[in-house]
Amino acid sequence: MMQNRKEVFLETLNGKKSAYTPVWFMRQAGRFLKEYRELREKYDFLTMCKEPELAAKITLLPKKLDVDALILFSDILIPLLSFGAKLNYKDNSQPTVKLELKNLKCSHDFSTVSFVFETIRLIKGENRELPLIGFAASPFTLSCYIFGGDEFSNLKIFMKNREMEYIELVEKLTEMTIDYLKLQLKAGCDAVQLFDSWAGILSKDDYKKFVFPFVKRIAESVKPSIYFVKNSCHLNEFLAELDFDCFSVDWRTPLKEIHKRTKKTVQGNMDNTVPLLEKSVIQEETLKILSEAKDIPHIFNLGHGVLKSTEPDSLRFIVDLVHEKTSK
Repeated sequence: MMQNRKEVFLETLNGKKSAYTPVWFMRQAGRFLKEYRELREKYDFLTMCKEPELAAKITLLPKKLDVDALILFSDILIPLLSFGAKLNYKDNSQPTVKLELKNLKCSHDFSTVSFVFETIRLIKGENRELPLIGFAASPFTLSCYIFGGDEFSNLKIFMKNREMEYIELVEKLTEMTIDYLKLQLKAGCDAVQLFDSWAGILSKDDYKKFVFPFVKRIAESVKPSIYFVKNSCHLNEFLAELDFDCFSVDWRTPLKEIHKRTKKTVQGNMDNTVPLLEKSVIQEETLKILSEAKDIPHIFNLGHGVLKSTEPDSLRFIVDLVHEKTSK
């Protein structure tokens, strides 16, 4: 590829039109890859996250797709281990968290998750060409898993009935998240992404009150950073007030609308079922997104994670097409 991939990615992230449109995929190191499934037969998911050699190996697997960035293989719930949480991952269902809220302290010891930073160092030792993206969940999305419940109803009830306790909890999670992301950058990540995967379940008023102030603080504290919010059409008016470098959205939100609002780089936003279709349809949908984002800084991605039934060849087809059509 013509220009250094890390330069292209970081230039684009910083709001410039670079030599071509960079591409990566959320959940690109996952169950759709044969090599991942083989490892998963030998190890449980948490072990894969906690063993630096395994996590680094999995992070590097998508290089065969010719992507322009890697994302750390880990999980959004991992930093809760620093508060003594018990995490339970079951196939085909939401993970569960057991955590005594009284254990949450503003001062936290990340020694229990030191494997994350060791994984980053191993990846950087193996890979110099591609940028590495670290990540964390927003305090609200973390809280969704802490409380659980049908459609995260337990958290919604807690927020309304015990508002001050919710604010106290999220204050602690916000400080933890800022420190956790900064440590990932210090260990060698080139950028970080904040996943607000469940913010879309809230009304505009509830988002403004219970999510926005804390996400705003993270945006101002951690650079360079990407904000991913799913199902966010009714929340897009708030994005212009968030100082992230890039906004990642799903297929419900037009990319140009987000750039017009924020004047920042946009990421996305292919429907993650499209790679399951025939190549002719994949090509049509890819070109449609590239046309929409032609005049704005854009990182090509899906609007959510790669589905496990996706063929790797389909993703490689997308990568090659994006590179071919956008190279100057």
